[in-house]
Amino acid sequence: MATVSSPALRLQRDLTRRPYGGGWWPSGSGVAREVLDLVEQWPANLPSILRYAYISDDWDQSESRVPPRYRTRTLILSLSDRSSCRLLQIPTDTPADVAEELLARASDADSTWRRVDFVSTFRGAPPAEAAAPDAAGALR
Repeated sequence: MATVSSPALRLQRDLTRRPYGGGWWPSGSGVAREVLDLVEQWPANLPSILRYAYISDDWDQSESRVPPRYRTRTLILSLSDRSSCRLLQIPTDTPADVAEELLARASDADSTWRRVDFVSTFRGAPPAEAAAPDAAGALR
């Protein structure tokens, strides 16, 4: 399998499929440039992107428990045929193997993953910052 690199866009045939119609791993050059990159990569045979919005970070309590650096975002695209598409947006600094896994699952129409399965890019042991001592000096 070829190594995926940022920016990368993968879509399902049916963009309205839930929880996502595909995945987007932007280059990290700022929101304005990232959205422009997305529009440039958007397939010409699909309805064009008219508007976009992000689901608020506090939309889902399961997301608020994930440290921001590991948190994915949901990008909602309004398309020219009046349909919409939810894209999983993967943080720029995500390791390529994790980004590949998330892009593959988000673009697989037969994936059994639910939205909660996509909220974090973290894989492995809990991060060191999670084991902070409380006021009495005990680890939480």
